[in-house]
Amino acid sequence: MSGSQQQALIDARKLVRTFGSAPEPRRRAQEVLSILKRENGWPPAARAEIDATEAWPSDVSLRLSP
Repeated sequence: MSGSQQQALIDARKLVRTFGSAPEPRRRAQEVLSILKRENGWPPAARAEIDATEAWPSDVSLRLSP
């Protein structure tokens, strides 16, 4: 893992730690994904998980709607 990938994980973890208290959790989730997607060179399995997770914020909002 490159230094920039490690930094991306550190930055994403900081945002995830405060996810529960975020005023806009959906925006926070998008920020986390943006940080991870910005980095190139992820192993194929990791890139696939990042890409699959991109649908998560919209899936959650659909399940939470009345």
